[in-house]
Amino acid sequence: MEQLTMIKKVRKQALADDGVSAVLMYGSFTQGEGDRYSDIEFYIFLCDGYLPDKREWVAGIYPVSMFFTNEFGTDVAVFDNLIRGEFHFHPVSDIGVVLTWQGILDFSVRDKMNLVDKDGLLTDVLHSIEQIRPEWNTLENITWVADSMINNLLFVGNVIRRGENARANHLFFFLEKYLSLLIRLHLNQTEHWLDPMKGLENDIPAEWYEQYAKCVPMLKKDNLRECYAHTLKLTKELFLLLNMPIHDKSILDRIIAEWEAIGF
Repeated sequence: MEQLTMIKKVRKQALADDGVSAVLMYGSFTQGEGDRYSDIEFYIFLCDGYLPDKREWVAGIYPVSMFFTNEFGTDVAVFDNLIRGEFHFHPVSDIGVVLTWQGILDFSVRDKMNLVDKDGLLTDVLHSIEQIRPEWNTLENITWVADSMINNLLFVGNVIRRGENARANHLFFFLEKYLSLLIRLHLNQTEHWLDPMKGLENDIPAEWYEQYAKCVPMLKKDNLRECYAHTLKLTKELFLLLNMPIHDKSILDRIIAEWEAIGF
């Protein structure tokens, strides 16, 4: 697999570069889920005062067709073989940023994340992390998902009623995200929590996937309204199954009642 060869090249190049202190890899290849369609993703921790030409450094891994900084501040490379790479170049004094991911990322694979560590700093940080696996199925998190779903149901519903079909179709992404999280919470299937649509067709039973699919719209007025109605119905079912807070159930019932009054 080309990605594995490129990962080895990142490690070899970092080891040979005196200005690089450590390299942390994240993403699919640390989770054992990488395939020929996967990106490669790294944090490059640089020695103090070292400022390499980032494009030139990345091109040393494999020839680069495009290199730019995306809207999240990540340096993104599209290599000549059409594999994507994401790179974060930071001074090694910022290595503590890894600690801020505690409770969010799965650190049970920290040995795979630790691609290069010349000074022992990355190893020290990784092994100081106490919460190895995040816990998503908590009351606090369930309430947050419920609140987020209500917020977006109201938002998307208003956009549909205004007649902004293209915008509503785009905003359904958020309904699909929180709906998939509700389903995962109910099934206690939180493996892909941070990217909840990833592998959804394989992670949940077919009957639940079919219900989810009814909530994914086309860019047509009638279908948007039909999918919105399905989303309201499925959300109410999941709120009952998950015993959601009374205030969320109450607001959901009011949204449903308002739509039933005007007609879907």
